[in-house]
Amino acid sequence: MKSSGGHLKLGKYFNQISILCIILILAILFTILNAAFITPDNLMNIVRQASVNIIMAMGVTFVMVSGEIDMSIGGVACLSGISAALMLKSGMSMALVIPLVLCIGLAVGLVNGFVVTRFKLPSMIVTLAMMNITNGTASLLTSGTAVYGLPEGFSFLGRGYVGIFPFQVVVMALIVASAWIILSKCLFGRYAYAIGGNETVTRLAGVKVVHFKIAYFMICSVLASLAGMILTSRLMAGQPSLAGNSMMDIMTAVVIGGAMGSGGGVVGSLLGALLLTIVANGLTINGINSFWQMIITAVILLMVIIVRKIKK
Repeated sequence: MKSSGGHLKLGKYFNQISILCIILILAILFTILNAAFITPDNLMNIVRQASVNIIMAMGVTFVMVSGEIDMSIGGVACLSGISAALMLKSGMSMALVIPLVLCIGLAVGLVNGFVVTRFKLPSMIVTLAMMNITNGTASLLTSGTAVYGLPEGFSFLGRGYVGIFPFQVVVMALIVASAWIILSKCLFGRYAYAIGGNETVTRLAGVKVVHFKIAYFMICSVLASLAGMILTSRLMAGQPSLAGNSMMDIMTAVVIGGAMGSGGGVVGSLLGALLLTIVANGLTINGINSFWQMIITAVILLMVIIVRKIKK
């Protein structure tokens, strides 16, 4: 058992070092192609661009290390952003809107977790259905049009600064630190790895697997709601198409980080999200068509899955 655990730990560190090496190689390549890539302003821009995806990736990590998957995060972010925009435009205060919108995420996660565990359905199918429900609801609420005229104070979530650091980056750092502590130091997080490793054995050990799985889905959806509000604040508009492509990027980031079943974790997911942001930023700076970014992201995902399959 010690040998197996040590091998798993070594593999996780090797994966993280591999991602860091790829990030370094890409940074050097993009800098050679265009020196603007390495400027402080662009590096901060990369961190800002990555922060929202990292926030959502932290929630997905909880779900994926427990052996499930949540495809609804983009829809939850979209519905949350639209809901926040409509509430704010109606005159409600931010102090009330933010917790209410987070409750929307909490409710969606509860439904996802309940349906998956109660009816023993594949989480991919359930959350894909939820993605359509949330996206469709967001469009119905606005008849498919954007919501403008949000109060200026709301912009602080996506555009404000705390000292020299963007507020959304500070929020991301706090969430990453909290996720790392929970998954690596607390029983609540360690149970996620145990469930993902062998759900039957974990249940026989007396762990209430159903309760924990529902909780992981709820964490995932709440963080997606938070990300949706930050994106809406950055745009200062509620967009029915908000976070439309984020699901693929975040799933790819978490898979690259190794958070499948009982593997991976917070650091891997963070590095995976950062890697994809660097790819997108570097290609944009060098004038590469955005459609290539979608193709490259998909190719990276396939390559990672194939490499992991060969290693097994």
